[in-house]
Amino acid sequence: MIKPKRSLGKSLIWVLVGLIAVGVVLWFVPTNYVAIAPGITGDLSQMVNVKDGHTPGTGKLLMVAVEIGNLNELMYLGARLDSNVQILTNQAAMGGLNMKQYEQLNFSMMSTSKLSAEVAGERLAGLPASVSTIPGAQVQAVLKSGNAYGKLRPGDLIVGVGPYKVTSPAQLPALLKQHYRFGQIVPFMVIRHGTHVLVPVKTMHLANDPAPAIGIVIGQQLQWHIPRPVTIKSKGIGGPSAGMMFALEIYDQITGRNLAGGRTVAGTGEVYPNGTVGPIGGIQQKVITVHRAGANVFLCPAQNFSRAEAMARAKGYHMKIYAVKTLSQALKDIEIGGTRGSA
Repeated sequence: MIKPKRSLGKSLIWVLVGLIAVGVVLWFVPTNYVAIAPGITGDLSQMVNVKDGHTPGTGKLLMVAVEIGNLNELMYLGARLDSNVQILTNQAAMGGLNMKQYEQLNFSMMSTSKLSAEVAGERLAGLPASVSTIPGAQVQAVLKSGNAYGKLRPGDLIVGVGPYKVTSPAQLPALLKQHYRFGQIVPFMVIRHGTHVLVPVKTMHLANDPAPAIGIVIGQQLQWHIPRPVTIKSKGIGGPSAGMMFALEIYDQITGRNLAGGRTVAGTGEVYPNGTVGPIGGIQQKVITVHRAGANVFLCPAQNFSRAEAMARAKGYHMKIYAVKTLSQALKDIEIGGTRGSA
């Protein structure tokens, strides 16, 4: 006996309704994973302006960014099927921070990256730019799950713990481990908006940390001397990885060398004031982003080079990739080519 087509149609409708219902449920189920996906490029001639600098010439220098976001169960299933997306645990990607805290930290890192790029770029151009350290441990982020949440703030400069002075970020955890126990209320002396403030915080256990902690991310506060004023627009973009390209654009506008020379040159890498280029995350997704932008030259940190080259080959992309260790080396790679790289 053959069933009527109407029954088959109803069955398909119920299957579809069931799939939609499952999808809706999965959408509201969080996971402990984040996705790193190809993002955007930025034309540095539109982002960077050096006072009294030369007008950028032909071609483009591009910075490269990736997108990162939390995954629900439905998005996780989709990401598993996308070879362009990298999936990491929250801990591996964001170090225990929630997305808001991670974004806050990345915007702070972007601010520092700009200043590092200004010093490095101006020094490469022969100007006497410099940076010095300020004694203390600067709070860069506060974990929502930590006891410091609501007490310490990003930007606070910790200069003392009880009777002990704090002169560097590395000193703070050592002092807590040596002189304090878990669950003890510890007085932190901080400089906040130029005023000394005493902030008591109870120490606690943090995962993978054997010493008493309070749940903060700390770094060194720096003082910058930048002879030529520079403005860098980076709205909505965080992290330090645009630093090397910011520095090259600054050098280009100061010297008028026209580094791009009619080409589209993309790059990524954290730059330090002395011109050293450090590794970054998401290099494979950045290779895809660079290809989509039409760049034929890609500068990346030496530590990321093997993965970048492997991704380009796997995708069949035709671009020249250079492994960069210093800003001056990146300059040579752009201007005269080099022996490192893949085509």
